[in-house]
Amino acid sequence: MFETTPPQPAPDSFDPEMLADDLIDPVGGVVAVELSRRFVRLCLSWSEPMVADLAAQETVLRQPGGADLAERMLAQRLYQRIDPQVFRLLRVCVPLTHAEFTLSRTEELLRAKFGEVVRTMVSYLLSHDRDTAIQMGAVATTMAGREVSAAVAAIVADTRLAGDDD
Repeated sequence: MFETTPPQPAPDSFDPEMLADDLIDPVGGVVAVELSRRFVRLCLSWSEPMVADLAAQETVLRQPGGADLAERMLAQRLYQRIDPQVFRLLRVCVPLTHAEFTLSRTEELLRAKFGEVVRTMVSYLLSHDRDTAIQMGAVATTMAGREVSAAVAAIVADTRLAGDDD
């Protein structure tokens, strides 16, 4: 039996704190959503090639440390594909004096989320088959995309607070 996704809060639930954050920094909110959208699009468009690459390395994946190495390598490749877009998006909402700090935190976040998606694919590839790995990778991508949006918004907000302290 396949694992199921835990229930998510109802989309019509009202969070006044989240609305207030969006009103305080609407550009940061838009950038967070756009970066999340690009993350999801990249993961979904590369899911079949990633699973094919992983399937070709199945004997290595089954060895101790093999899955960790594959996760790191694929997460690095995915981040390299989105890296130029990250700076272009963040520069519209982050002061240049704090850009390095914001970029490093965002890179760390994105690499970790790419790693989660790859880890899910590896797990299901080894325990089930390619199709299941692709499907569960899509589920992991969707969940990670939501987390990317919230985390990037928090990173931008933290940067703005740090900018206010200067």
